[in-house]
Amino acid sequence: MDQHIRFPTQAGGDASRQEIALFLRRWLANPLRMGAIAPSAPALARRMARETLVREGEVVVELGPGTGAVTRALLDAGIAEDRLVLIERDRHLHDYLVRRFPAATVIRGDARRITRILPARFHGRVSTVVSSLPLVGLPRPVRDAIVTGAFAVLAPEGRFVQYTYGLFSPVPRKELGIEGRKVAFAGINLPPASVWRYTRVPYASAVTTSAR
Repeated sequence: MDQHIRFPTQAGGDASRQEIALFLRRWLANPLRMGAIAPSAPALARRMARETLVREGEVVVELGPGTGAVTRALLDAGIAEDRLVLIERDRHLHDYLVRRFPAATVIRGDARRITRILPARFHGRVSTVVSSLPLVGLPRPVRDAIVTGAFAVLAPEGRFVQYTYGLFSPVPRKELGIEGRKVAFAGINLPPASVWRYTRVPYASAVTTSAR
């Protein structure tokens, strides 16, 4: 798939009913790709946002933002919209994100190709990669390509944040040479979900300040 990048333009609005309707239409069109039956609940989105770092001169990359439930939580946590890079594969959701978050950088493309589709100026300047992709349900080579690609563009002390509906880590930590732990649980999400945070091994025990 060709990459399509939309850089910041002008402000837009927010419509939760439109968001839910669009999500359901895209889920019906391809339920395996969407990975969930509803947009992330506010509680889950807030927990993911709390694990997101944003440092001066760096950006936050979101994989599979869908209709922007987690994106909205990132903004509410104080992350500036022009510091967000959204990577969405679905054309309809991409176009919706362009309208909903006009100051963000929105890219239409496959997360496996993040090292190629992310503008070079952002490489090594990504504080956090936030993923809403259904990693557990993806083939192992696809999952591993997404995670290794994400770490390839992260800043040295950057982190990868992922949620899962399963009981265990959605990412094979030892196999990929990273450290990770469950940092939050959202019981009222549909279905209930856990949030995991991953870092490179040398930085796994570093004390950092999350965006609040």
